[in-house]
Amino acid sequence: MRLRFLTLLTIACLLPIRIWAADTLHIEQKLLSEYNHTALFHKQIWQNSAIRYNLRPFSLTTTSVNGLYEERGSAALVQEGNGEKNFNIKVNSFVVLNQHSRLFGTASYRNGRREDVVWNENSDFSLLYPYVVGDSIGGYMKEEEYKFSGGYTYRFGKWAGGAELDYRAVIAYRDKDPRPRNIISDLKASLALSRNLGEKYILGLSVQARKYNQRSDIKYLADKGPTSVYQMLGLGMDYVRFAGSQTSSRYTGSGIGGSIDLLPVGKNGENNGFSASLRTDYFHLTKELVSINYAPINEVKNVDISLETAWTHQNREWKYGVNLLAALQQRTGVENIFGDPTANVYPKISSVDQFKNATQKIALKGMVGQSLYGSRRWGWTLLPSVGYGQTKPEYKDNGRYVEIASASGGLKAQSLWKVSKMLLSASVAGGYTTNVKSEYSLPGLDTQKSAGSALLSNIDYLSDDHASIALKLRGDYVVNKQYALFLSADWLHQEYKNCGGTDRIEVSLGVTF
Repeated sequence: MRLRFLTLLTIACLLPIRIWAADTLHIEQKLLSEYNHTALFHKQIWQNSAIRYNLRPFSLTTTSVNGLYEERGSAALVQEGNGEKNFNIKVNSFVVLNQHSRLFGTASYRNGRREDVVWNENSDFSLLYPYVVGDSIGGYMKEEEYKFSGGYTYRFGKWAGGAELDYRAVIAYRDKDPRPRNIISDLKASLALSRNLGEKYILGLSVQARKYNQRSDIKYLADKGPTSVYQMLGLGMDYVRFAGSQTSSRYTGSGIGGSIDLLPVGKNGENNGFSASLRTDYFHLTKELVSINYAPINEVKNVDISLETAWTHQNREWKYGVNLLAALQQRTGVENIFGDPTANVYPKISSVDQFKNATQKIALKGMVGQSLYGSRRWGWTLLPSVGYGQTKPEYKDNGRYVEIASASGGLKAQSLWKVSKMLLSASVAGGYTTNVKSEYSLPGLDTQKSAGSALLSNIDYLSDDHASIALKLRGDYVVNKQYALFLSADWLHQEYKNCGGTDRIEVSLGVTF
């Protein structure tokens, strides 16, 4: 499977080359346009495949080989591990077929492992929580991920239509007891439509559907035999009736979503002016225990709403912008209650909404900069930001809850130099996040047991003040009119007041054409 995927990935890299005969823009001009383009300042709106027609007026493909190393120590959620190492290959392509149509897509392969994962033997914790299968032993988790996405948009008069398909497959496992093996398939499909409103704005609508599956099986090969696993319910609770030996589970989910988007456009394709994107997604997930006839013991109902607004202005020399993002997530967890089994069939007799988590986030970001243009050899950008976030998970039956709120501020400075056939970019960012509110009530929690101490460790991490600094260096070397090679390195360090420091390093080598 890996060899077949890498062959397809190579084909995906080479397919856009045949289009380039009709694309006369020099690769250096394309790179400068990408560095100076304010479109990257607002991201949500470009999820609309019809509006993506206006992303850029030229074809561009990037292929890269990347390596990532991260070490987090105590500053991590225990269910997600405290470190990561992976190798990945990525291809991202946007092709202008003609003046009416655009083709775009991505492909990637990732191979790596997460370290010290406990109380979670599944993958995609943020999607499944709190209903994971957990134990106190855990360990590393090896992962292979394959991703493909492809889309097409066509413009006819004042209208444009688009469609996109996205597929992700994951295999995650551990070759040491306990030995989970998780197989994931995640499919998304979207349709979109947009219309020009006069000469200054485009209004777009999109709809999306999603289908998700994860099968998880745990095996034990050591002579000492199996240990107990638990069906977690959130905030240190577990489904006592099914604790012990239920080591096979299945998660099935489906979702729908949509957006309404407003994008400013100018005569030359600039996105100067006010933009807005309102998006909402609903996702329903069911957890089933395989060995008892796929009894659906838990359900998750998740609603996400996000609003991104921005104002940008760019001329030949200067660029300015303000971006506001507000997001709300409402998550409800359902426990199904079963009667006495007959022939291993558990009849469901009732359902109770026990878990709830409300999360809010708001972030404000500014931009001011001077573009690299004409004979100018240097450009710069400043990006100040402030934000506020709050989360409150609750377990109704015993009155447990945790409420954490934090505020943050930061500044990022970017610079770009043109030296002969080289484009050199550098950025430095610093920020600080401080806790505004941290309170919890956990009646009946045994802090001496592993599950209780893991919960307290998560609370300490999420409520801890921390400072961060990030550095990024990148060099693009123009080989000829069509191709440029690049090398980049990113480093992020976070220093927590009580949980210690974290480091994340990523190195990339690639080609742009």
